[in-house]
Amino acid sequence: MRCSIRWPRISARIEIIVFAWFVWLTSLQASAFAKSAAPDYEVTLQSQLVTVRYHIQSGTMDISWKDGHKLLGITSSARLEDGRSLSTAAYTLHELDRSSNTADAASEHEYTIRSTAPGLPSFLQHIRLYDGKPWISVESELAPEAGAIGTRHFDTVVVKGPAAVQLGKIQSLRLLHVPFDNDMWFRYNSFGVAAMKAGQTYTSNEVTAIYDNATRQALILGSINHDTWKTAIETHATDGHLTDLDIYGGISSPTGVRTDTHDTTEHGLVHGPHVVSPRIFIGSFSDWRDGLEAYGAVNAAIHPPLKWPAGTPMGWNSWAAYAEKINDHRYLESATFVRDTLVPQGFGRNKVVYINLDAFWSNLDGVQLADAVANIKAMHGADGTHFEPGIYWTPFAYWSDDLDAYVEGTGMKYRYRDILLKTSDGSPLPKVDGGLPIDPSHPGAKARATYFLQQFQQLGFKYLKLDFLSHGALEGVHFDPKIQTGIEAYNAGMKQIVDETGNRMFLSLSIAPLFPAGYGHARRLSCDTKGHISGGDQTTEYMLNSLTYGWWTDKNLYITDPDHVVLGTKADQGARTVIEGKSRLLSAIISGGMILDSSRLADDPQGRELAQAVYNDREWFAIADEGKTFRPIEGDTGDKAAAVFVRPSPHGEYVALFNYDEKLPQTITLPLKRIDRAASSVSITDVSSGKTLQSARGTVSIELAPSESKLIELHWKK
Repeated sequence: MRCSIRWPRISARIEIIVFAWFVWLTSLQASAFAKSAAPDYEVTLQSQLVTVRYHIQSGTMDISWKDGHKLLGITSSARLEDGRSLSTAAYTLHELDRSSNTADAASEHEYTIRSTAPGLPSFLQHIRLYDGKPWISVESELAPEAGAIGTRHFDTVVVKGPAAVQLGKIQSLRLLHVPFDNDMWFRYNSFGVAAMKAGQTYTSNEVTAIYDNATRQALILGSINHDTWKTAIETHATDGHLTDLDIYGGISSPTGVRTDTHDTTEHGLVHGPHVVSPRIFIGSFSDWRDGLEAYGAVNAAIHPPLKWPAGTPMGWNSWAAYAEKINDHRYLESATFVRDTLVPQGFGRNKVVYINLDAFWSNLDGVQLADAVANIKAMHGADGTHFEPGIYWTPFAYWSDDLDAYVEGTGMKYRYRDILLKTSDGSPLPKVDGGLPIDPSHPGAKARATYFLQQFQQLGFKYLKLDFLSHGALEGVHFDPKIQTGIEAYNAGMKQIVDETGNRMFLSLSIAPLFPAGYGHARRLSCDTKGHISGGDQTTEYMLNSLTYGWWTDKNLYITDPDHVVLGTKADQGARTVIEGKSRLLSAIISGGMILDSSRLADDPQGRELAQAVYNDREWFAIADEGKTFRPIEGDTGDKAAAVFVRPSPHGEYVALFNYDEKLPQTITLPLKRIDRAASSVSITDVSSGKTLQSARGTVSIELAPSESKLIELHWKK
C-alpha cells in the first residue's frame, strides 16, 4: 500500500522535506495558495490494483485501475438544511489528514482528505483501499458545526462530463437499475446508454453496474452501509455517453417523492456531531457478474446474513391456493397430501417440510389454530420426514380503518392511531398497498411486536413470513426523537424481531427493501409470482427478471426466495399444464432451491395431478438441494428476464434455458465461449432424464416447445 504527494519537477530525494514545508506553509497561507499559479498538486494513494489521485487544488479525485478503467473528476458535496451547499470543488485547501492510514483490518487502509476554506465548515472524505482488491470505498463527513445544521442530501460521489467514465474498448455501454424493494412488481432494468434520452434522469437504488455486455467489463458502485440513508444513484446521458453520475444519501426529488421508495415526505434530516454519507463501494471488474458478487460479499462482511441450521426450506403455503378462503380443513388436508403423495417422490429437504398459513389465518379461531399446529407437528412421513407449521404477519402495516382500536399487547394503553407513522402536521401517513404505516419506534408498536412474536413461538410455529416491511422504512416523524430517517427506524424494528425470535423461527421476508440486510433468513427476489410462464406481472418471466440482475444477493444478503410454485387453474394464476408447471419449478430451483408449493392440494383434482407430475423429479431436486443460484449469461435484456442461466457442475456447467412464449416453439443457440472462453466442444446431458442429447462444437442449440424449459449439463471437451 502506498500513499504519497506528488508534484512535477521536484526531485524525489527531497520529497519528504518539501512535503513538510508545504504542509506548514499551506496551513498558514491557505488563501494565498488557492490564488497562486502553482502546479496541479496531488495526493496519490495506491494499492496493487487501484490508484487514487486527489487533486488538492481542484478538490477532485481520479480513480484508475490496473486494467485501464477510470473514473475521473470525482467530487463530494452536501446540501445543508439552512440552504447552503458544500462541495469539495469549492474549497481552497485539501490536505491529507495526519491521522490517515488507520486500518479496520490488516488488509484495509484508510486515508482522510480534509477540505477547508475561510467561512466554510471543514469537509472530510474517507478513502479506504484494500490489499489485492480491485475496489475502494469512499464516504464523506461533515464537521460538527455543519452536522449540527444537518442535511437531507449527502453526495458521496459526483462526476460530470462525457469522459468521466472510461471502460476501455466497449461495444454497447449499459446501466443497471436496481429497485429499492420488491413491491408493486417493480423490475430490474438494464438500460442501453445509447438509447438514454438527453435531459432524462435514470436512477438506481443502493447499487448500479456500468458495463458492456459484450466484453462484460464493468464498474460497480454501491452503498455498503445501510444504517441511516436511502442511497440513490442518478445518471444522465447525451449522445451515447454518460455525462453525470451522482451517488447520494437521501433519495428524493423536487417534490419529495420517489415512487420506488413509496415515500410521500422528504428524506429525514440527518444531524448531530457525526454526520457521514453512505460509504460507497467503487470497483472495476472484467465481468460485471463477478463485480456484483464481490459487492454482495463486501456487504455480507459488514452485516452478515442470518443462517438457518436446517437449511433452505421446502414446503407448502396457503396464499395462492386459498387466500382469504383458507380454513383448518384445507390447511390440514393439503399437508396430508404432501405427506402421503409428494414426500415419497422426494419432496422435502433434510427430512423437514414446512406447512405455512399465509394471510387470513385469522379465519381459524384460537382453538382451531392451536389444534392445527399440533396436528402438523405430529405428522411424519414414512421416511421419517417431519412437518413444521408456519404463519404470516405484517409488523409495520395496519389493515383497518378503525383507528380507535386498541393495540394488542399494550393493556389498552395505546390505540392504533397512536402508533401510526405521522407526517409533520401529526396526521397519519397515507396508505401504501392498502395498509397504514406503523412507526417501528413507538413503544406501542414494540409491545405489539413482542405480543405477536411470543404468541407465535408459544403456539409452536417455526416459520414466520413477514410482509409489507417497506412500510417500516417510510420517511415520517417518528415517536423516538433519536430516529431521524426511515432506514434507522427499519433497522430498529427488524432488530427487535430478530432478537425476540432468537433464530428459533425461520424469518422469510416477503415485500421488503433490498437493504438493509441481515434481518431475515430469506427474502423474496420479486413481488408475488404465481404459475404462468409469461404475460406481465406474477409470472415466471417476471420473477426471473429479478434473478437475472439480482442473483448475487443469494447467501450474501439472504437466501433468495422465488415465491410459491402454483399449479392448477383453480389456484390463483396457477400453471395450466405440466410443461408450464415444470418451468415454474425450474425457475425456483435455479434461484437457489427454496421451493414452496401453493396449489389447491386439499380439494382440486387438477392441482393434485399436476403436483404429482411436476414434483416427480428427484434429479432436479438434487440440484435444488445444493442451494446454489444460477447467474445469467447475458445482461442486455432491459426489463425482461434472460433466457439462459448457468452455474458450474461437477463435469462442466449446468445450463437452464426457458422459452417464455406460450404459443410458439423456440430454438436457443448458445456460443460456448460465452460460458467458458476456453471451451470448444461439449457433450450434453438432460439432467432430468439422464439421457445424452448430443455433442456440439462452437455453439449449442436447444429446441424448446411453447412454455418449455430444460436443465442440461455441458461436459467440457477442451
